Amino acid sequence: MISKEKIDQISKDILENSSFTFENGSTAFELVAYKILSDRQKAIKPADETESKDKIGYYIEPNYLFEKVAQRARTNSEKWYEAFQRFAVTNPLLSDIFISEYTPLGEIKDKSLEDYLTTCDFTRFSVTESSLLIDELLENCFSDHKMMYLCDAPKQMRELIADILNIEVKKEKVSIFDPVAMSGSLLLTLKEKFPSNVELYGEELSSDIFRLSKMNMLIHGIDAQTIHDNFVRGDFLKDEGLDANSKFDIIPMTPPFASWDADPELLNDPCFSEIGVLPPKSKVDYAYVLRGLQHLSEDGTMAVMLPTGVLFRSAAEGEIRKYLLEKQNIHAVISLPQGARNFTAIYTVLLIFKKKKTDKILFIDASRDGVKNATRLKQNFLTEEGFAKILHTYRNREEVDRYSRLVSLDEIRKNDYNLNIPRYIDTFSEKKIDVEATMSSLSAKQKAIETSKKEMIELLNKFDTPEARQAIKAVSISE
Repeated sequence: MISKEKIDQISKDILENSSFTFENGSTAFELVAYKILSDRQKAIKPADETESKDKIGYYIEPNYLFEKVAQRARTNSEKWYEAFQRFAVTNPLLSDIFISEYTPLGEIKDKSLEDYLTTCDFTRFSVTESSLLIDELLENCFSDHKMMYLCDAPKQMRELIADILNIEVKKEKVSIFDPVAMSGSLLLTLKEKFPSNVELYGEELSSDIFRLSKMNMLIHGIDAQTIHDNFVRGDFLKDEGLDANSKFDIIPMTPPFASWDADPELLNDPCFSEIGVLPPKSKVDYAYVLRGLQHLSEDGTMAVMLPTGVLFRSAAEGEIRKYLLEKQNIHAVISLPQGARNFTAIYTVLLIFKKKKTDKILFIDASRDGVKNATRLKQNFLTEEGFAKILHTYRNREEVDRYSRLVSLDEIRKNDYNLNIPRYIDTFSEKKIDVEATMSSLSAKQKAIETSKKEMIELLNKFDTPEARQAIKAVSISE
C-alpha cells in the first residue's frame, strides 16, 4: 500500500520541481495521466488487447507505453502526438480523451516533467492511490490559472454537497448528473460517498476541461463505455448535450460566476416560458437553477452553490425567486463562510431544491463558522464543528437559536420573497458586561496612572529648568 505521505510528496514534486502548468493546453496533466494509464497496464501484464480492455478498459500498444515514447520524444516532441493518435485509434470509445492537434508539445522547452515522470513507477499504485494523486494535483495545480478552475468547488465543499445529498438518497440505484462537470471531481466525490449503486452523468462546455474530466474518470476506474455514453460536451443552458427529457435523482452543481446569452427566443423554451422572464444577461445563476429543475426527477434533490445575491436581487431574479417559492421547490438555504468557493472572497450560499413541495424552508447560517486557508488567502474552510453542525441540523431539520430556523411561505411572502438570511435568523448577540469587574479594572488603572504621575513629578523636580517646571505644572493640572 502506498502511503498518503508518499503520494503527497510525488504531488509536491510534480507541482514544484517540474513544468506542471496549464499554459500549454493542459499538456502537463495529459502527460501525467498517460503515465498513470501506461503503468496501470504494465502492472496487469495483459496478454493482448482484449485482456487489457477487459481488466482496465483500455489498451496502449507496447511500443507506445510512456517510457518508450519519452525516449523517442527527447529528439522529437511530436512523438507524443503520434502516441496519442495511436491511443485514439486503439480505443475508439476514448478517442477524444487526448487532443488531436498536439502543437503545444512542440512548444514545451523544459523537459523536467517528462524526465521526472520517467523516474516514477506507478505500477504498484491501486486505482484508489492513483486517483488520490490526481485529486491532489487537481486541488492544488490551478493557483496560477484560477479562471480555468473557478467553477470547481474545493474539496471540503464537494464533501459537504455529497454528504447533504447522501442524506436524501432513499433508493438502491441512483442517477447523478452534474451539468457543470469541470474536472469531474464533484461527481467522483458523490460516487465515493454514496452507499448506493450510482450512475454518473456529466456535461461540460469547454473542450479542454471536458477532456480533463474524462481522463479523471478513467483514472478513477470508471469504465470506458460509461465515459463514452454518459459524459457529453455541450451548453447545458441550451439543452445541447443530453436528451431534453432525461431526469436524474441527484443534481449537484457549482455554476460559474458569469454572464450568459439571454436570447429572448428562450422564452419559448418550457424551462422559462411558465415564468415569463429570463435571468439577466449579467447573472447566469437562475438559468442554471431552472434548467436543473427541468432535469430533476419527481423525488429528486438538487444542490446548487451560488453567490448570496440570488437571495435578494430584484427585477427578473426577484420574479424567478417568487416563482420557485410559490412552487415550493426550495427546501433549504445554507449560508457558507466567506470565500468558500475557489479563488474568490465573496459569500456563497448552498440552495437545496426538490420537485416535491416543501412546507417550510430550513435556513442555516454557517457564515461565521469559517477558518482561514493558509495557502489560499481569499478562501476559508468550515471548521470541523461547523461542517458537522450543518449536516446534523439539515438531517434533523432542527431549529437552533441564532443558527437555524424553519420558515413558512407566509412569512417569506411578508418579506416580499426576499430570502436574505438576517431577515429570518437573528444573529445579533448582546455582550454581557460584568459591571463589578469593569469598575475594579478601572480603579486599578486609575491607581496606576496616579502612581506614574507622582514618579514623573519626582523625576522632574531633579531638573531645575524652565522646561521641567512647565512640565510639572502641566502634570499637576491634569490631576
